Amino acid sequence: MAKPNKFIQKLMHAKTFAIRKSVVFALVGGLLLGSGGVLLFQWYNPKDAPQASTINMSMIMSRIVDRNELVTASQDYTIVEKAGDQNKLFDFIEIPFTQNSFWYRYSGTIEASVDLSGATWDQKSENTLVVTLPEPVLQNVPNMDVSGVLEERNNVLNPIHVEDVDEFQRQCIAKSTQQAEEGGLKEQAKANALTNLQGMFDVACGEDKCVIEINWVSADGGEQGE
Repeated sequence: MAKPNKFIQKLMHAKTFAIRKSVVFALVGGLLLGSGGVLLFQWYNPKDAPQASTINMSMIMSRIVDRNELVTASQDYTIVEKAGDQNKLFDFIEIPFTQNSFWYRYSGTIEASVDLSGATWDQKSENTLVVTLPEPVLQNVPNMDVSGVLEERNNVLNPIHVEDVDEFQRQCIAKSTQQAEEGGLKEQAKANALTNLQGMFDVACGEDKCVIEINWVSADGGEQGE
């Protein structure tokens, strides 16, 4: 077989060299592009999208108000007393042998609750919300499973009537409610309400992000302060 002449050999050698050169250039170019892409990604690190600097505290409060009533304090009580009655002439002179009596135990729970439906609020600053609330209301919830007559001394001349027991129950309710007020149950309820509201905002916004202040308004519309 005839060997190619020198011109053809040179031409083929030049072509092979050109192909190799192109491959080398392509590899080098690919490396440069790849390295440049990595460096560009490292250098160009876009900042996170800015978050809203002001927390929508009003929206959070609206959702809390949707729960309506907030029970903030409660206490149990038991009253055991003796009640009795004696017939009187002209409501002044006691008639002998007409005395009746009974021992009664009255138990229940007094709840101090805040009606959130009457709440109003205003964002005092970027992270402070002032909430105006009606002062806590005391509700007396009797426990009739425990309450009842323990002992009675009836009298045929002056029998114990249902209305006598009802009147005694009303006295127990009034007495236990007065004791709860004098014992500071409302003040405890106010402190608990602030703690509960602050806790809800801490969960929603993060601790130390929001500050809650409460203005209490009495039934007659006068402000009671925080």
